[in-house]
Amino acid sequence: MSTFTTADGCNLDYHIAGSSQRTLVLLHGWSQSRAMFDRVIPLLARHYRVLSYDQRGHGESGHPTHGARIARLARDLDELLTHLGIEQADLAGHSMGASVLWSYLDLFGSAKVASLIIIDQPSACTVLPWLNKTEAAQVGAILDFPGAEAFCKGIVGPDAAAVRRNFLVSMLTRQISDEDLAWLYQENLKLDGDFGSRLLLDHIMQDWRDVLPRIDVPTLVIAGEVSHVNPASQKWSAEQIPGARLRTFTAEEGGSHFPFFERPEPFAAALCSFLDAWSAPRARAASVS
Repeated sequence: MSTFTTADGCNLDYHIAGSSQRTLVLLHGWSQSRAMFDRVIPLLARHYRVLSYDQRGHGESGHPTHGARIARLARDLDELLTHLGIEQADLAGHSMGASVLWSYLDLFGSAKVASLIIIDQPSACTVLPWLNKTEAAQVGAILDFPGAEAFCKGIVGPDAAAVRRNFLVSMLTRQISDEDLAWLYQENLKLDGDFGSRLLLDHIMQDWRDVLPRIDVPTLVIAGEVSHVNPASQKWSAEQIPGARLRTFTAEEGGSHFPFFERPEPFAAALCSFLDAWSAPRARAASVS
């Protein structure tokens, strides 16, 4: 484990595995941690240099009271890449981590991005005022405003432990073992409720649809057949990104929200198949066109 301090004073705990010249960066989701990739990293590190890190407020990284915004997390990623001298990398974001990558592209462009992997994340989570019913269904928006408010309040309310555990269970297959569930829940609780609630609200109020058509790097969109995220929404996202590929994991392949944890072998194989289809990183434009 190594630590990097961001410009605003937050320590980020990161880990590098593998010695390839090609770097793959893994970004975890809300209330999760880089440790959730530990089962798949050894499989990926045979082929790539794998960088994983705890985003601010999560896992073993610093737990500041400031920066509970997707845009700040995107800047953290940019600062970490600069600190490590990574000129270009393949970027994979799971759940909220995908939102961080969309924000990164929106803010910094694709010059440092060799390819993009979006893992089970809607381009909009909440039925925002400008989304009609058909559009909301297409993008996978599952929360209305009262539901979003209730969820964020629940994270800091008297039943917070149950709210967080129930949400976690909803993202897993029924085959998950008690031991695995207990471990995942403990990782979840490393995120402070107040910071987590504010970050969650910022996350679920974003609308990334305008970013998708402007993505100019090879992209893989990953869906889960039995995920709480409607797989049809991931198909829709892939259709909006020029040349994007779609890979839907079946229930037998661990096709819920955490395929890399529940079934790391098929997940690693899918990533390797996608990444190996592209040669060494190529020069990119400085911004999303």
